[in-house]
Amino acid sequence: MQRDRFELLSAYLDGEVTAAERKLVEEWLATDLTVQRLHSRLLKLRHGLQSMPIPAASQATEAMVDAVLARVERKPKLSLVWGGTAIAALFVGALVSSILPGNQAPAPQIAESKQPAVEAPQAAVNEVLLVALDKPLVDIPKAPVAVPNGAFKNATTPAAPRTTVR
Repeated sequence: MQRDRFELLSAYLDGEVTAAERKLVEEWLATDLTVQRLHSRLLKLRHGLQSMPIPAASQATEAMVDAVLARVERKPKLSLVWGGTAIAALFVGALVSSILPGNQAPAPQIAESKQPAVEAPQAAVNEVLLVALDKPLVDIPKAPVAVPNGAFKNATTPAAPRTTVR
């Protein structure tokens, strides 16, 4: 409640209240001693802030703007310098690695076989692979079939005994 009064009184001093709020604050100022004290303290604070001296700028505004813009424009130039240095180092490294003696070339080479290729026998070339689908190589066990409870209750014939198929 006290905080709401403070905020409303502060808005009243700034001229940011509605007509109904203005009437309410003026009523408080006429009847409530606490609000009257708070009002006088806020008026003194406001007067003190308005009468404070404004410090003079140490530099002219134009000089400050020029210095900021010069710093902003310099940053892309520095990144270009570092990028150019990195590219130059890459080229120097490629040049040095190609000049070094030895059999290590910078480009990859394809492996070559020194042994002659072995030819497959003629019979193996014409042989066809046959797979028997009706006779698997491994026996597959059959899973038991389960009949749910009450499956035969609605049938017209008597229920047959449960059997497991194997």
